Amino acid sequence: MRPVLAPLRSGRSSAPQAHCINCHGEAPESNRTAASLSTASVLSMPLDLSYPAVLDQFGRHRVPGRTDSRAFLGWFLENYFRLEALTVEDSICDGPDDKGIDGIYVDDTLEVVYVLQAKLLQNPSKTVGDGTLRDFSGAIQQLTTPEGVEAVANSTGNVELKNLLADADVAAKVKAGYEVRGILLTNAPLDANGLNFVAAHGAITAYDADRLQKDWLPLGDTEPVEKEVTFHLDSLGHITYKTEAATAHFVSLRGSELVQMAGIENQALFAWNVRQSLGRTKVNRAIASNVQTQPEHKNFMLYHNGLTILARTVRLDEENDTLTIDQYSVVNGAQSLSTLNEKKDSLSNDLRLLARVVELDPASDLAGMITRNSNNQNSIGARDLQSNSVIQKRLKEDFNRSFGDQFDYEVKRGEASSAERVITNEDAAKVLLAFDLGQPWSCHQSYRYFDDLHADIFGRPVVTAGRIVALIAVRDAAIESLAALDNQLVARYSVTPYFLMYLLKQALKIDDVGEEFCKDPGAFLAEKGFAAVAAVIKRVTDDLVVDLNSEIEEREEARNPFDHKRELKSPTAVRALKQAVIPIYQKAVQRKRATSFAEEWNAAEPSEPA
Repeated sequence: MRPVLAPLRSGRSSAPQAHCINCHGEAPESNRTAASLSTASVLSMPLDLSYPAVLDQFGRHRVPGRTDSRAFLGWFLENYFRLEALTVEDSICDGPDDKGIDGIYVDDTLEVVYVLQAKLLQNPSKTVGDGTLRDFSGAIQQLTTPEGVEAVANSTGNVELKNLLADADVAAKVKAGYEVRGILLTNAPLDANGLNFVAAHGAITAYDADRLQKDWLPLGDTEPVEKEVTFHLDSLGHITYKTEAATAHFVSLRGSELVQMAGIENQALFAWNVRQSLGRTKVNRAIASNVQTQPEHKNFMLYHNGLTILARTVRLDEENDTLTIDQYSVVNGAQSLSTLNEKKDSLSNDLRLLARVVELDPASDLAGMITRNSNNQNSIGARDLQSNSVIQKRLKEDFNRSFGDQFDYEVKRGEASSAERVITNEDAAKVLLAFDLGQPWSCHQSYRYFDDLHADIFGRPVVTAGRIVALIAVRDAAIESLAALDNQLVARYSVTPYFLMYLLKQALKIDDVGEEFCKDPGAFLAEKGFAAVAAVIKRVTDDLVVDLNSEIEEREEARNPFDHKRELKSPTAVRALKQAVIPIYQKAVQRKRATSFAEEWNAAEPSEPA
């Protein structure tokens, strides 16, 4: 382990906060009155949006080196746009010379470029007026033409903004006709002038204190939505099926009436649906395409699986040929209904969905069974297809024989296990991809693990249960060492632990014992146990983090800041960073300022038996 030669730099603190903290943000336009109706029963835990109490909401988004406004935007994108953690990080560019643009998110399903700005106000008596919105409108206007996008990219000194515009291909998408919309995010209410400006502008959505409160969906179970809706069956008939516990009606419903159900925009309608947070996928894009093609509306019911709706109140009026529901929840079909709502201006009465409307309490045990079984028909992905492959079955059995109840290997989602620790084959894929194959830049591409990369990752004789468990110990050590990285924005980026594993392997190769570890980490695991492997590896990764800190600091001083969101996904940039860091580590070992892996391993005491 390397002795401390100089005091560690402290993490960067947030800049002194002015009365309001800038960030930019927005989301799809929606009807505020409908939103308030749909959420009345949901807000059992209202948000405290006053400053500084609101900071407690931001959770993991508050890290050293990140301003409160940036954390505010990250929290919003996770909870209201429902983006995955990596996408949230990649969408934010708030910082010096950001041109009034704190973030950009491109929705290829809706063909919209969202320009985000956030304002976090500290004074509880303040409101947001049209002045702020006019300034934001000017920021949005910069990106409404391809030439404008290129001008911003060429003139900004904000590396994140420049790279975000390039990586999201914003200029080309604007040229192709993508709509550019603004989202203003603030913890204060809009005043009358602000509300009037938003209504007149048409391309800005404001998530102010009122909208955030209305659209907030707390974690955990919620009450069904209360807003009566009547559907016209249009003489197409129905089937009613009764059991002792419930009555189900199988009907064909108009898409234009389905989108009148409350709770679609804030997802309260899908609170009981296990798939509500899947996000925007190729399924949504296919649905959107069908909706926008009017001649296809009559075939829509043939293309899609339909909905399952649970409702406490269901009234079938055969005389008027209607079905009325209240206190309801959609437990299957969230993607279809959400996309229909986003494209509701394109709906015709010819577009219908098959619906199974079940009269019972959505909180009942039977409702839970219906929800689980309805969602067992999820689309089958590459991971599911590989779960029964010979390779994955072999590894599953290898884990059973080698580790018993200590470690289990999950190859199918939702498998029950009594093991002390469960390692998914997705986690196995990432550590093998980073360490064995030396491709940490691909570790965020989960769709490839069980598709084109499956054979390269798993289809090798050296891939055993022991190897996977040992590499999980390596990853654990890398994550722990990253706590000492000065730039915690980099440390907490989901790709970074795998980049550090890649660096580690290069460092181990300069040591004979380390070279043996690279060839057969499972043997080291068998010799001294999981905890010993993790502890010794951590001493090496601790040293590498020291060198990585120095490299990042030098680049900042040279005005060539480390853009982790882009560079950690680039093979060329990763290899260049390796060439900068590994020689420093090697010299430290040669000069006895850092101990070698061999020295650390030979001195290590065995831990629990593997």
